[in-house]
Amino acid sequence: MSRITNLQAVLATDESFLVTNLINVRYLSGFTGSNAALVVSPESAILITDSRYEIQSRAETHDVDIVMGRDVIAKAMELLSGMQFGCEGDHVTVNQEARLKAAGNPRATKKVVETFRQVKDKGEIDLIRTACQIATCALGQLVDGKVVGLTEREIARNLRSLMLDAGADDIAFETIVASGPHSAIPHHQPTSREVAKGDLLKIDFGAQVSGYLSDCTRTFVVGPPSDWHNEMYAAVHSAQAAGRNAVSSVSTCADIVSAVRTNLQTTGYLEYFTHGLGHGVGLEIHEDPFLSSEQTDRLAVGTVVTVEPGVYFEHRGGVRIEDTVAVTETGYENLTNFSHDLIDIS
Repeated sequence: MSRITNLQAVLATDESFLVTNLINVRYLSGFTGSNAALVVSPESAILITDSRYEIQSRAETHDVDIVMGRDVIAKAMELLSGMQFGCEGDHVTVNQEARLKAAGNPRATKKVVETFRQVKDKGEIDLIRTACQIATCALGQLVDGKVVGLTEREIARNLRSLMLDAGADDIAFETIVASGPHSAIPHHQPTSREVAKGDLLKIDFGAQVSGYLSDCTRTFVVGPPSDWHNEMYAAVHSAQAAGRNAVSSVSTCADIVSAVRTNLQTTGYLEYFTHGLGHGVGLEIHEDPFLSSEQTDRLAVGTVVTVEPGVYFEHRGGVRIEDTVAVTETGYENLTNFSHDLIDIS
């Protein structure tokens, strides 16, 4: 079944569905332009875009008819006039909602297409795997070269160039390079600070391939690690392994969180773990499912998530280790194949 057919299968016989989130439009139809909407009924699917994309839309799409209209909401209103239809409540603006109500009877929905997107098919996992391989290969090249004395911004730029040279279409998100005391900031933005001896160096990065993304974090040390470096790193290493090993098709997000938190409680570092454990990865860098104690549904085979515990000591430093993993029939596949050891890059 096609992705649009899957959506049509859950529609009521008398209801259409309006897709306005461009990521969801792309997922369902293949269209990558910046102005579009998709009207799906039980019998048809119509992509609305404007004349800039007339040739591109024909080349990229499948299972859809195409109509042109600069104001895609106005064109959707024409197609949906007088009808009952679902719309994406998380993505429709207040002004758009008012316009849609004038056309018909909209019903706000929540994460209809996103639910389908949680489970990746083989082609999607292959693209994410390639993005992970490109990213980790680039990281290996980066740390094999000169790092000490470079600024955080220079390292981020160098890593971006290495990923592009290795075949990435773009970076997946703005790279986090955090050195010394900056490594204690979970989402630090790179600065002009130079990497120096005694630093921890945390790098959170990813590549994009055909729209699909990767996400990985590794933390390095500059110079022989001190006792506190080794102790903190060992705690995160153990917790991250516990989280990865808890990933399976019989596990829930809550199970994975519990495994990590129990491990950090045992080593005495739980209070220094201050953010979420992980999230889905695909066409967006943060997408469902999110690893939380409240998520008690089992992970389906084909789900791709990150596992990324970290501990942070303000003014001193922090450690995060993150992998992108795919749920398999027998457990999980680690798509970010890079050493988990504490590597000295001095």
